[in-house]
Amino acid sequence: MMKVIGLTGGTGSGKSTAAAYLKEKGCCIIDADQLSRGLTAKGGEALGAIRDRFGEDVFFDDGSLDRKKLGALVFNDEKKRKALEEITTDIVIEKILRKIEELRSTGNEKIVIVDAPLLFECGMKDCTDENWLIICRQESRINRLMLRDGIDRQSIMDRMANQLSDDEKIALTDVVIDNSGDLEELYNQIDRLIERIKNEEA
Repeated sequence: MMKVIGLTGGTGSGKSTAAAYLKEKGCCIIDADQLSRGLTAKGGEALGAIRDRFGEDVFFDDGSLDRKKLGALVFNDEKKRKALEEITTDIVIEKILRKIEELRSTGNEKIVIVDAPLLFECGMKDCTDENWLIICRQESRINRLMLRDGIDRQSIMDRMANQLSDDEKIALTDVVIDNSGDLEELYNQIDRLIERIKNEEA
């Protein structure tokens, strides 16, 4: 029987690393960010609404979206961030639910992972069988993001301030995965969860 798991975590928590490992373990990954990027790729169906709301300044001359400029704009302004989410979220949720139903209809028995950074914020938590939250010490998250994205500390702090806190997410989730240790520790936690699900289905 197919099991649908929601996977989420704050920026820099290591959610993408966990998702990549789950894929290696044979899980089917539905990537909400990838779906969202498709909506905002050149010619994507959300670009018109983004242009109407945020103007030409967040676009390159060739008509493609300047994601870095838009990201800096919305992550430091809650109203603008919510406006962007409203443009893309409903379409992404519809695509995710359609994909889940397609997999169910084919008799798929894999574990399906809905990789969604805004799983709780956009109301997707009740569309899954259970939800897993990746957490990590804040300082580790900040260092990762500074290295990965080349952005300054204050911008990262502003971005985090516009997201639900770990405590708020912990209250909403079924499983907490602590990624404050090394990769082996993260992978061991995931292995135990996969084994638990397989035992439940046996």
